[in-house]
Amino acid sequence: MVSRQTGVALISVLLIVAILLAVVGRLMSNHGLSISQTRNVFEQNQALQFALGAETMARQALFEDFSGGGGEIDHMGELWAQQVLPFELDEGGFIEAQLTDLHGCFNLNNVLGLEGENNLNRFKRLLVNLNIPQEIADTWKDWIDEDLVVSGFGAEDSEYLIGSIPYRTPNQRIMHISELALLRNVDRTTLAQILPFVCLLPEEDTKVNVNTANLHTLGSLHGSLSPDQVESVVNSPREFASVAEFVEAYPGFIPVTSALSVASKYFRLHAYVQVGTSSLTLQSILRRDPASGEVTVLSRDFGKLFKSAVEVTTEEAS
Repeated sequence: MVSRQTGVALISVLLIVAILLAVVGRLMSNHGLSISQTRNVFEQNQALQFALGAETMARQALFEDFSGGGGEIDHMGELWAQQVLPFELDEGGFIEAQLTDLHGCFNLNNVLGLEGENNLNRFKRLLVNLNIPQEIADTWKDWIDEDLVVSGFGAEDSEYLIGSIPYRTPNQRIMHISELALLRNVDRTTLAQILPFVCLLPEEDTKVNVNTANLHTLGSLHGSLSPDQVESVVNSPREFASVAEFVEAYPGFIPVTSALSVASKYFRLHAYVQVGTSSLTLQSILRRDPASGEVTVLSRDFGKLFKSAVEVTTEEAS
């Protein structure tokens, strides 16, 4: 028979073994977690470097376009505007990037420029064409103009200060388009409808590039333009060397000649990178100096949802 002392000793040994096993298990778990965290940090840093590399390539492409004589004319047939297919990375993953001309959309800060009233009306036409209440244009003007006088169907501080979370209008040109969401009566659905056709540039008198502008931007320029006139422009090859050449081909745009251009200086890069199990998006606003061709990064945003321009089709087995 096992003595009482031997039994106590055996129980003590088993208890020590159990404690040691628990400690070792905890150490192994922490070690695995540490390895996983290190791997995630490493992959995230790699993704960031690849995204910044895409930004550098975009800047180089725009500068080479300028150096090669393309600075006076920008159109969708140029190298910088071509859609690049996603390509695999040696580290395991892929990268996809899109470069967009921001002179093809409506600059919301233009409502403060020399043609502020005309641009306000253009914004209203854009909203109407998108089946959105045009009163939002007045609300936007009141949001960024310097005074506290309500314009049309707009709203000033008195409207926002009575809300559950009170705030004031900035009454100045703004730099981030997310402020649209703060406007009165602008919900998520309305915001999603507007965003693809508007942008915010750090100038108040930018012109629309007729070679790259989308259907709704062109259609908002003047009230006399019919949908057929605008569609004929968008559906035709556009590589006009001058505004004069464009209005000669499309006389309906003669009344808005002063708002048109064939060259651009603001562009947007949107890149998506996946390395291993980590992913990252980068949206950069770039400015190309019209005199020297130097390309400067104005802002970077790592929170923009990336939508691939590549369509994948599969064939069903018969």
